[in-house]
Amino acid sequence: MLRRLIRKIRGLVALIALSVTGVEAATVGASEPMAWRFAHPEAQVLAGVDFRRLAETADGKQIRAQFAAALGAPLLDQAERLLMSSVVDSGGKRSDVLILSGSFSLAQLRRMAMQEGAKMVPYKGLEIAAPAGATAGDPHLAWLTGPGGGTTVLIGTRPAIQAAAERSKAQVESLASVNPLFARARDLTAEYPVWVSCDSVPQGFGPKSFDQFANSDQVDAGQLEGFDVGVSVAKEPGVHMWVWTTNEATSGLALKQLQASANGKEPFVLASWLSELKGGVDGNAMVMSAPLVAGKMASRVGPLLAAFALPVDVKPEAVRAEPVVAVRAKVEANVPMTGVAKVVPAPVPPVVAVARPEPPKKLFVRIEGLDDGMKDIPYTAKP
Repeated sequence: MLRRLIRKIRGLVALIALSVTGVEAATVGASEPMAWRFAHPEAQVLAGVDFRRLAETADGKQIRAQFAAALGAPLLDQAERLLMSSVVDSGGKRSDVLILSGSFSLAQLRRMAMQEGAKMVPYKGLEIAAPAGATAGDPHLAWLTGPGGGTTVLIGTRPAIQAAAERSKAQVESLASVNPLFARARDLTAEYPVWVSCDSVPQGFGPKSFDQFANSDQVDAGQLEGFDVGVSVAKEPGVHMWVWTTNEATSGLALKQLQASANGKEPFVLASWLSELKGGVDGNAMVMSAPLVAGKMASRVGPLLAAFALPVDVKPEAVRAEPVVAVRAKVEANVPMTGVAKVVPAPVPPVVAVARPEPPKKLFVRIEGLDDGMKDIPYTAKP
């Protein structure tokens, strides 16, 4: 708990720095991506996707198609990278912002938004496309052009988007020095086309026995301090996981609890991976990995990414050229990190009654003039 308090204080310092007004352009550390300037400095979940690297392999293209099915092909065709920043406020409400970087056409974005009947709401240089009938708490699409001419697309509630736009104007020396998630994200970005970094193991991902680490109020008690996932699709495809703890003893205890749950019936996100995960304890981290089979990567990775509330359609239909603003329904389907991803069953088509064919008419040959009178002889017609 003490360590979490220290991180909270550091985050407060970052927020003070971000409140500076009158700054025309955002600046971040030289080695940090420019998209980070929109992320929350106290983010509890960061996730990244490099769509260009996914497009280099057949399985990567299938994973990319899951994002296209959720966000819409026209938007994803112009996107190169995605960054998700999530933070939970003091009231327990989670706020997500999706940050898309790429070669976006402003004319095309505006045209598709208008075709969907979206209302354009300007905000300090930001263009917000509010879907018809949407409230401030519904997902919106927005974009803004930076000083260098690059356009960034934001997806989130209107307050979350506006806050991200304000953050982009602030001067930040280094987010990695403020929040360890950004430091780990920098390493994951260099290695994996898809990655997630959390400040703890999200509830519902591990067995219930993991709750003891989060509920402990003792300063010297072991705690889980982070959970990272990296997905590789090219050389040696696999899913790599790290559970960061306060000390080696806690890592060993967490590993034993995970192993003990392998034969149980308790439902949690990682349960379906336990038979494939291999690894052990490396200092204050539990390091594990599972191989991915060619041709089946998307079906394995998709549900895992959906559990982190990333915008994926785990069973995408043929990717259609949906208007950009159609992202609203897909983003709303995402679930918070406070539980296992909710599976929405596919709609069952109505049962259509099929008319039964009339029974075939009996055919016969009638013979007259016989001694015993007229006689009908059954006759079967040939097809």
